[in-house]
Amino acid sequence: MSKAATDTLQTVSAEFEAEVLSDLQAGRDQAVQSVQAVRKETSEAVAKAIEGGERQAESVKRQIIGAAELEVRNAQLRSLETAVNEVFDSAVRRVSALSDSAIESSLTGLIREGIEVIGPRAVVHCSAKQRKAVSSAVRKLNKGPVRLTVDEKGIETIGGVILASPNGVVKFDNTFEARLERMRPTLRKEVAGILTGS
Repeated sequence: MSKAATDTLQTVSAEFEAEVLSDLQAGRDQAVQSVQAVRKETSEAVAKAIEGGERQAESVKRQIIGAAELEVRNAQLRSLETAVNEVFDSAVRRVSALSDSAIESSLTGLIREGIEVIGPRAVVHCSAKQRKAVSSAVRKLNKGPVRLTVDEKGIETIGGVILASPNGVVKFDNTFEARLERMRPTLRKEVAGILTGS
């Protein structure tokens, strides 16, 4: 092979090599750019996923805490209601065990309260069990303008009285149950204060 052919082959070979190396370098640069772009996109996607996961975890955490707080509040309310009911039951038992003389004294006070609401002329309703004590209290109170009558029909109550106007339109429930029920909000507040320490 002649020197000119050899030189031509070397020139073509060198140009081809340079072209291939240039293409390889361009491909490498493009691959590096692609890898960097994918790495950036992946980092952003991971950051977004972590941020979304943290937000979701925080949301779930708030829901769990909210549900737990609600359950605690409901348990407190149930405990409060149980305690109030126990106090009421205890009060009913104690009232049921009162002696006739103690009952007559308290019935006199209950009737006086009723007179202040209904007026001096009223019909007194009571349980059949307490009719004797109520009649005795009414006899003592029937002086001057006070004219009370005891209804012959017994009412369903553990104790106390209901006073009504003679026509029955106005009534004042002063039974033990009604008095306890009127005290319930105050009692509930006091029990709540004891339970919460405030």
